[in-house]
Amino acid sequence: GRKLLENEERSMGTIKAEVIETDEKHFIRIEYAGKNTKIPLSDDKPNDVKSAFNDLIEWVKEGEFWIEMDDAGTDLFSEVAAEYISQLNREIQEVRKEMKSLRLIDDDEET
Repeated sequence: GRKLLENEERSMGTIKAEVIETDEKHFIRIEYAGKNTKIPLSDDKPNDVKSAFNDLIEWVKEGEFWIEMDDAGTDLFSEVAAEYISQLNREIQEVRKEMKSLRLIDDDEET
């Protein structure tokens, strides 16, 4: 895709996710503004999932974004990850709406 300009990125950016494998464990790695977070796919680690979700919540405060997966493969982990990410995207939009209604974030960037 085309490179978003920085101020454009702040309003509604796309952030990249990819499935990575480390020591035969699979993760969804999500990158945002030089930071990244990982969600375990092959391990049941609620705390890691929670901490990744907290990262995403922090990022939501900074701006609106949509997570997009790079080259989703057809293997099981990629398919699970793609499903997971579409679920995450829905939740992120909900969280943002919630934050706006609670006045936790400014609504003024939208015209």
